[in-house]
Amino acid sequence: MIGLWCEMPPASKSGFIISVAVPVPLRRAFDYRSKSDIEPGSRVLIPFRNRQLVGVVVPLPPDKSVRKHKNIIHVLDDQPSISPTMLEFYIWSASYYHHPIGEVIHAALPPNLRKAVRLYDPDTPEYYMQNPDIPEYETLDTLSRAPKQEQLFLSLSNGQCLRLDEIEKLAQVSDIRDVRGGMQSLIRKGLVIHSHRPVNGTRPFESTLNQEQSRSLSKIKSTEKGFHTHLVHGITGSGKTEVYLHAIHDCLNRGQQVLVLVPEISLTKQLVERFVNRFGDRVHCYHSGINKTQRYRTWWKAGNGTAGVILGTRSAVFMPILNLARIVVDEEHDLSFKQMDGFRYHARDLAIKRASLQNIPVILGSATPSMESMQNARSGKYHLSTLRKRAGEANLPKIQFIDLRQQSTRYGLSPSLISAIKKQLERSQQTILYINRRGYAPIAECPNCKWRACCDRCDAYLTYHKTSDRLCCHYCGKTFETPGICPQCRSELFFRGAGTQRIEESLEKLFPDASILRFDRDRVRSFRQLQDTLDAINSGQADIIVGTRMISKGHDFHGVTLVGIVNADHGLFSVDFRAPEQLFQDLLQVSGRSGRGQDPGRVLIQTHHPDNPYMEMVRTQDYDLFFEACREERKLAHVPPFSSFALWRVESRKREDGFRFLRKIKQYGDSLLASMNLEAVQIMDPVHSPTPRIDEWHRSQLLVNATTRAHLHQILKHWVCWAENTSTSQKLRWSLDIDPMEMY
Repeated sequence: MIGLWCEMPPASKSGFIISVAVPVPLRRAFDYRSKSDIEPGSRVLIPFRNRQLVGVVVPLPPDKSVRKHKNIIHVLDDQPSISPTMLEFYIWSASYYHHPIGEVIHAALPPNLRKAVRLYDPDTPEYYMQNPDIPEYETLDTLSRAPKQEQLFLSLSNGQCLRLDEIEKLAQVSDIRDVRGGMQSLIRKGLVIHSHRPVNGTRPFESTLNQEQSRSLSKIKSTEKGFHTHLVHGITGSGKTEVYLHAIHDCLNRGQQVLVLVPEISLTKQLVERFVNRFGDRVHCYHSGINKTQRYRTWWKAGNGTAGVILGTRSAVFMPILNLARIVVDEEHDLSFKQMDGFRYHARDLAIKRASLQNIPVILGSATPSMESMQNARSGKYHLSTLRKRAGEANLPKIQFIDLRQQSTRYGLSPSLISAIKKQLERSQQTILYINRRGYAPIAECPNCKWRACCDRCDAYLTYHKTSDRLCCHYCGKTFETPGICPQCRSELFFRGAGTQRIEESLEKLFPDASILRFDRDRVRSFRQLQDTLDAINSGQADIIVGTRMISKGHDFHGVTLVGIVNADHGLFSVDFRAPEQLFQDLLQVSGRSGRGQDPGRVLIQTHHPDNPYMEMVRTQDYDLFFEACREERKLAHVPPFSSFALWRVESRKREDGFRFLRKIKQYGDSLLASMNLEAVQIMDPVHSPTPRIDEWHRSQLLVNATTRAHLHQILKHWVCWAENTSTSQKLRWSLDIDPMEMY
């Protein structure tokens, strides 16, 4: 833990010494002088070198070695922006991830509060309603000589609470020219008052739970007092969300609040509408698709208790919530919960820690739980409930393999898959084709001299994008003109492999009358485009949908009865020990989009390795068998969840600089191990990253593996401080990733 709570900052004749967390990449707080005491959690404007920054007062002891202190310029908050509970959570997060406390708090605040502005109420009263303290008959007597005002007053009968524009649209006031002036007159007389919009209550539940859902809800209710972690393992379409909604309903009825975390791509209009239809105006969203003002409004309402349900993505885990009673993490296995740069936290893990600090229960849910979560459930650390049947009358789709050793492909599609798509079109049923590779072709090469188009800034091949007729690097984003011929031997270039654009083109040739929609990051770049794409699918406008991993993230398409997986072999022979798990999750998740309506579903998987044991587990949709097989492999290899990883990453302009720095890192780490006698920690040798160069930065890494998590953090605490104080070139940058999810 970084520091301890201090009862009071030390005072002197000239004022108080205050510790401030500053948003800079230094793992410490900075001491400033103040004329008065300032409560921890308050934002202050402070001088830092040659600029002014917004920092947050933290309850840490001052550095006694510092004798001269700068003065705080201005205190921005009359009351602390951050409560003691949340401040403790932020300090713990900084300690666990060994990240600068100032940057952690900066990331936790909404964008508006990162600037030198005061806290403000974003919901100034803008609605009108009758004054409930004055009987209506008395008001009508008062207005007997003002018929226009009487009309306006009566437009708010029966407890109506309306905005000015809503009043102007009412038929009974259509003949009144100055509605605003009339309302202001009523306000001056005290007959009408300004008000906030009343919050709608929860709606009656129309759906009922089946036996498995009821049993899962009962287990959740039995552990709703105090901290507990409950894992709901339910197959795709089993109704996990309905279980969450019932659990949330109970909290709201007690006047409490709930935080629901979902992957970014899953936070769709469809999901929001499902929550709003159940809980009304008490649902508030927090994600990158809304503007800064909307995010601040949700932050404010969560903090004052008026937001009953906060539905958000990764960063919402830092939201201050006045009366938090439960946290739900849906699709807990999803990689998007891990921040991959900067402050590299995992929202699922922080949600569990936050629940522990606040002594409340947390629910994790997934059709394909992470190895870590299921291991905790099997060991008894988490409570576990299982949903093995789909809700309603739907059944799991039947999965079949198409052996590409026996069938040649045409435009990337086998005859069997083409035939199945044709039958789907004849039945007017929708099809999803999944290929986790965007663009037209991943390789542009010369068939004669074998020259391949490579990025001049990265150690990576360029992907051909036919829609723009450009070669694109999917690492740094740089694009290049597509050469008409090979620059070495002047032969015609050949585009090898298939991406979403090529599959889309192939389908247009094979089925010219079909409506084909591409669902990838090239086409869906904004939250609005995502909503429009999902609306097109759900309304039946698209016959065939070609998509990447984006299409597998919890979407509910009732018209889809066939899923075709174009290439399922990409994760079978990866050097990453997590690759089989991610492959299994991807294939089962995208398969789960089929057959969610009344008609049965089917999945066809094109593969060169139908006999692979992991592929057979996908075919039988046997998560338990997969978990046991993967568990034994990882246990023998001493990798998570049977050990803890930390990954030092270094990027340098010159390759040897990064390696030289990592060798220093390892040398100091080895000396720490010897002095601290920590046999449970193993420090590997520095290696080049799997993609050694990105955007002209040479990348290296050093892995630390520990069978005891406490020992890992014990050594990292000293190790990081040494690394931060070691002078390095400005042309080198390093980071430390705790519990890394990707090894490149």
